[in-house]
Amino acid sequence: MRDKLFLAIDQFEAGQAAVDFTIGLAAKSGASITVFHVRELNRSIRIPPLETVTEAQLLVDHAVLRMQVAGIATEGYWCSAREEDVARRIVDEASQRKCDAIVLGSLRLRGLHRVSGHGIRDRVLQSSPLAVIVTPTTLRSGMRAVV
Repeated sequence: MRDKLFLAIDQFEAGQAAVDFTIGLAAKSGASITVFHVRELNRSIRIPPLETVTEAQLLVDHAVLRMQVAGIATEGYWCSAREEDVARRIVDEASQRKCDAIVLGSLRLRGLHRVSGHGIRDRVLQSSPLAVIVTPTTLRSGMRAVV
């Protein structure tokens, strides 16, 4: 499998599902993990970020701790970047840290939400020279898996 995986997380459900998926993948393959989070800054200085610097650090620390408890070699980083630069930062950091693949959560947006979405996943898929693994989504309560 892969020797070093780059896990890009966010504070939403898809990012946390990606942590669970990556723990399972790394446990089976013996890969080490670099956890990375981009604290998104809005284009307008008047609009504050969705999270504070402390919240961004805690998000990364929590993911790293979960992986270390599972016995996986893990390191974690975060940075702040404008919305339009998030995908580029993910690809650049993964390449700079000599990772073999990027793991992303899958956020399935529908309707107007899809049109207004940031498209980070799609931009990473288009611009990355590395393999990109898009994790499955979690089931919401009330939904059943088809076997």
